Amino acid sequence: MNPVEQLKLYIPKFLTQKKTIILFFSLVMFFCAFFVVVYHPLGLLNPPSALTTLDYRLYSIILVLIGLVVLSISRHLLFLVQRRAEMKLSSYFIWVGVEFVVLLVSLTAAARWLNEDAAVPLFTQVGRVFAAVIILLTVPYIITFLVFMLQQKRLEIATLTNQLTESAAEKSAEVRDDVLQFYDKGGRLVFVTKRNNILYIEAADNYTVIHYISGDKEDSLVLHNSLRSIAETFASQGMVRCHRGYLVNLANVRYLRKEKDGLVLEIAYCDRLIPVSKTYAQDVVQQFAN
Repeated sequence: MNPVEQLKLYIPKFLTQKKTIILFFSLVMFFCAFFVVVYHPLGLLNPPSALTTLDYRLYSIILVLIGLVVLSISRHLLFLVQRRAEMKLSSYFIWVGVEFVVLLVSLTAAARWLNEDAAVPLFTQVGRVFAAVIILLTVPYIITFLVFMLQQKRLEIATLTNQLTESAAEKSAEVRDDVLQFYDKGGRLVFVTKRNNILYIEAADNYTVIHYISGDKEDSLVLHNSLRSIAETFASQGMVRCHRGYLVNLANVRYLRKEKDGLVLEIAYCDRLIPVSKTYAQDVVQQFAN
C-alpha cells in the first residue's frame, strides 16, 4: 500500500479515546513541569538575570497554562468530531498541523506580551517557541505511539490465541466425532473403533451385535447393552435407527430402495439388506437424502 492510499485509511479509535488523551496530557504536563522547575524554561523569556526567579517561574507557568488550554480545546474538539464521524489519517495529520500552528501563534504572542520591554526580534521569538513546542510534544507523541503499538500487538496475540484455541477445539471435536466408544450396561468400556468401520448394529434380546469392518472383512462383537441406549448415544454421529431391531451407519449404506415389503437399505462390504420399518421410514429418508 503506497503512502497516498494509507492516508485514505481511517485513524485507529485509540488515538481519540479519553484514556489516550489523558495519557498525552499527563506526559505533556510532566515535561512542562520538568522544564519549568528543573531545567530553565526553553528561552521563551529573557534570561534569568533580567527577571527575578519568582517572575521567571510565574511567566513560565503562564505560558505552560496557555499551551495546555490550546491543547485541551483542540483534543476535546477532536474527540467530539471523531464521535460524529470517523476521521481519515490525512485529516488527522492536518488537524495536528493546525494545532501546532495555533500553539506556535498563541505562545509567541504570550511570550512577546510578557517581554514587552525586551527588544527580542520576532523571528527569534518564533524560533524559540517552535523549539519549545517540539521539545515538549515530541516525547509524549512518541510514548503515545508506542503504547498504541503495544496494544495492537496484544490484540494481535489475543486474536491469534483465540484462533489457535478454536482450531484445536474443532480438531478435538472432529477426533471425538470420528471415534465411537461402546460401553456395556455396567459402564465398562468394551469396544472402540472409528465411526466409518461400523456397518450396522443388531438387537439380540438384552444384547446387541455390532457388525463392523476388521481389515478387509466383516466382523462382529456381542455387547451387553440395549439398542435403544446405543442409538441415543450416537444419534448425532450418523448412526440412524431404521427398525426396532437395527441401527445403521449411513456412511456405509450403498442405497435405499423400495421393495414389495417396504424400504430396505443395502449395507456396503457385506451386501446385507436391512429393512426400514414405517415408524422410522420418514426419518431415514430425510437423513439419507442429506
